[in-house]
Amino acid sequence: MSEVTPERVAAIAAATHIPLPDGGAARIAGALSPIVARYVAEKIAMPLETEPSSFLAVQLKDAGL
Repeated sequence: MSEVTPERVAAIAAATHIPLPDGGAARIAGALSPIVARYVAEKIAMPLETEPSSFLAVQLKDAGL
């Protein structure tokens, strides 16, 4: 994702059932765009790790529970 648009923000908010006020998607996109652009320019990768619920399941399995 190299471009944060208000449409993307609104779509993600709608998919996760998070209400946004009027103009909220545009403000969020405006705040995130410079950060995302810097990551892209520097080729910074942020690999995703195990989601928290999976982490707990693995931890319990390793503990023998």
